[in-house]
Amino acid sequence: MSQDSASLEQLRREIDRIDDSIHDLLMQRSQVVERIAAAKPAGRVTLRPGREASILRRLLARHRGSLPKMALVRIWREMMGALVGLQGPFSVAVHAAGRSTASIELARNHFGTVAPLHAYRSAGQVVRAVADGTASVGVVPLTPGTEAADEAEPWWASLTVGSGEPPRVVARLPFAGTPPVKGSPEPLQALVIACRDHDETGDDRTVLVLETGPEVSRDRLRAVLSAGGLEPAELFAIYRHGGVWLHLVELLGHVAATDPRLAMLVAPKDPISHVSVIGGYATPLSPEALA
Repeated sequence: MSQDSASLEQLRREIDRIDDSIHDLLMQRSQVVERIAAAKPAGRVTLRPGREASILRRLLARHRGSLPKMALVRIWREMMGALVGLQGPFSVAVHAAGRSTASIELARNHFGTVAPLHAYRSAGQVVRAVADGTASVGVVPLTPGTEAADEAEPWWASLTVGSGEPPRVVARLPFAGTPPVKGSPEPLQALVIACRDHDETGDDRTVLVLETGPEVSRDRLRAVLSAGGLEPAELFAIYRHGGVWLHLVELLGHVAATDPRLAMLVAPKDPISHVSVIGGYATPLSPEALA
């Protein structure tokens, strides 16, 4: 055997040793997750999107070397998706419109290959599946124009009502995005809902539904929110129900439903008649963070 061949063989044995170490650590991590599951109350949603986001941000901050950051994220997302199922029953309901598989691919990329996925014809069906416990989480469209034609109202309007622990927005997909390709269609955007509150991570967005009487321009809503000490990030959609207009709005930061600034928005001089916090999520990773 030549010196070069011997050197390559030694490097391959080193890789085998490292692979065994990685595998041992994965098995140890699984055991710790099982202990966490045993310590949790039964019947709770096992998903912790805020915790997962914090883990990925911490790993990216310490990452060194030539392994692409996106590869690191994909590895950990697959691992976290597999291990969440060890803590209890876990399944994903996905709104898959027509023959498009984009939303299924988006959900699979985030939750991994192990989690059971079930496709539904409408976003409303996804919300109901999560609400009644048929599914642990749901993936519903954020991109305008992806609602089913036969739905009387958008899915997000139904999150403003309900008792007990109704579905709430807990994540936005894709969490790790790639730069847009010139000339290509806009990538699909979606929200994840679950019957739990969003965990604050220090870099978050809050999702509101604002109710107004007359139609109000986006610029007016932005001005009202800013005057109330709230920083609007995006105004996603508008839905008219009789004489009432509902606006799906995203704010910068974590804003609790009990925040007094929200109550101050409902005033005789302002157009907003009701405010509902329907969840929030950890701000997705930017392309720059993955470069």
